[in-house]
Amino acid sequence: MARPRWCRLAGPNGAGCIPLRRPTRPRGYQAIFRELEHVLATVTGLRGVSLQPNAGSQGEYTGLLVIRRYHTRRGQGHRDVCLIPASAHGTNPASAVMAGFKVVGVACDAGGNVDEADLEAKAVEHKDHLAALMLTYPSTHGVFEESVKRLCAIVHEHGGQVYMDGANMNGQVGLLSAGRHRR
Repeated sequence: MARPRWCRLAGPNGAGCIPLRRPTRPRGYQAIFRELEHVLATVTGLRGVSLQPNAGSQGEYTGLLVIRRYHTRRGQGHRDVCLIPASAHGTNPASAVMAGFKVVGVACDAGGNVDEADLEAKAVEHKDHLAALMLTYPSTHGVFEESVKRLCAIVHEHGGQVYMDGANMNGQVGLLSAGRHRR
């Protein structure tokens, strides 16, 4: 009768690939990861992607830290306002606050779309401190923002970057290539 073999996962052996793996397996995993990163970069139009972290809210947090570092490296570390539409995931404001941003809400219209006039007004009001817009696309309501290109342009025109939630990436592929809207 086979018995399970227990091993300690904490400590230096717990952070590697899979405990008790064959020594040749990590090279295969690395090849799969490199290929997946290449495919994702190609379909999104981005120069590169990260497969880490794995969880959505951790990805939001990581993305916002990348945006924070982007501004800091450009000598604009004072940019600390993150615009978040009312249609966003509930974790968006928490991730923004944890990343050190001040959250400013943006209204949505009756159809669930981001209110373009409200976004523009908030972008103008906070133009000297605007860091980012967190945009869930399609929205939590399943709405494809018809003016998504204009929303991105407004934020870019006022010095901010756009974090697009990848949880709904299946809905983006073929309709919107995030890399085409980068600044």
